[in-house]
Order: sequence, then structure tokens, then C-alpha cells
Amino acid sequence: MSTLTATAAQRQALLDLQDLDTEIDRAKAALNRLRTDEEFAQAKKDAADLAEQLAAAEGARREADRDAAEASEKAAATRAHRDRTRNRLHAGGGSHKELEAMMHEAQTLEGLLAEHDQAALEAMQAADAAAGKVTAVQERKAAVEASGRARAAHLKQEGQRITEHGRSLAARRAEAAAGLPAEIVARYEKVRSRNGGIGAGRLEGNRSSASGTPLSPAELERLRALPEDALAECPETGALLVRV
Repeated sequence: MSTLTATAAQRQALLDLQDLDTEIDRAKAALNRLRTDEEFAQAKKDAADLAEQLAAAEGARREADRDAAEASEKAAATRAHRDRTRNRLHAGGGSHKELEAMMHEAQTLEGLLAEHDQAALEAMQAADAAAGKVTAVQERKAAVEASGRARAAHLKQEGQRITEHGRSLAARRAEAAAGLPAEIVARYEKVRSRNGGIGAGRLEGNRSSASGTPLSPAELERLRALPEDALAECPETGALLVRV
């Protein structure tokens, strides 16, 4: 492959092009991170989980309310039965055997009423607890959704900022590329596409910034022997090297 030459201004433009492309790649990566933001994804998952919990809690509350209503109705019916039996006893009348039967019935109803009242109380307490669970889940869900909305707003704002920065970088990149011969840009793009985004670098001392490693003394001597305006190539990556 032929050695390319470039003026001092073009060599600087090539380095600027690489720096700008690196910044553009970082901006793209930052946008991708925003799109897959773990905090926002977790907030959405938590909100969905809480929505399921809320549906279950509301179902449990409805069932507890029905149980409480049934228990209260049962206790009320037993109380009414007991009161009727008491009234009959207080009214008197009937044979001795009938009065004994009513007294026994009244005693039985008193015990039954105590059981039914206790069951109604426990059912109402369970209904209150179920309602409290609904309220707690609603509050947690609202908090998570608010957090998710705040995170979404932050991500949107950050995305807009990065996008604007990316547009500025793209404009500067176009300007830098316009200052270079087409063959240099083509070589740079070709190398960059196969080299993880690195198409050009600096040769500083004995180290290539494209590879991050020092050159051998023989390679270094060969590159130093090139004409001043020649663009060297990194032996390891093939990237165009500007000797500084």
C-alpha cells in the first residue's frame, strides 16, 4: 500500500478527525446507555410488579369485605333471634316446659351470639388490614411511578443534551474531513472500520497511540526515515500515524 503524504495542517486535521470520531462514538455509546438505563428499567419492572400486587390486594380486600359483611349479618340475625326469645321469656305465658325450652334456647343463643360477634370482629379487622394493604401498595406504586417519571425526564433531558453535542461534533467532523484529501479520508475510514474505531494516531516518542504499545527499535528507525510529510502506519493496527 502506497505511503500517503500530508501537510502539517492536514496532519492536524487527521488527528482532529480521529479525536472527533472518538467523541462521536462516546456520544453514541452514551445514548445507547440511556436507552437501556437500568434504573429506569428497574422502575418500570417495580411498577409492573406493584400493579400486580395491587390487583391481588384489591381482590383480597373485596373478599375480606364480603366476609365481614356476611359475618356481621350472621351476628345481627343471631342477635335478633336472641332478642325475640328474650321478649317471649319476659312476656311469660306458655307451659313450664315451654319456658324451660325458651330459657335453654336463650342461653344457647347467648353463646352463639358471642361466637358470631367475635367472628364479625375478626372479619372486620381482617377487612381493615386488607384495606391497609391496598393503601400501602398504592403508596409504594405511586412512589415508584413518580421515581420512574423523574428518571424518564432526566434521561430525556440528557438525551437531548447528548444529541445536540453530537450534532456539533458531526459538523466539526465534516469540517475536519473537508480539509483532507479524499485518499487520506478513504484510508482512514477503511482502517477505522476494521480497527475498533481507530484510524489514526500519534507517534509520540517510541509509542503508537493507536495501539498503545511501544514500537520496536527497528520499526521506529524505519518510520523516522520516512519523508517529513509522509503519514506513517502503525505496525500493529495499520492506523495512520502522525509523528509529533
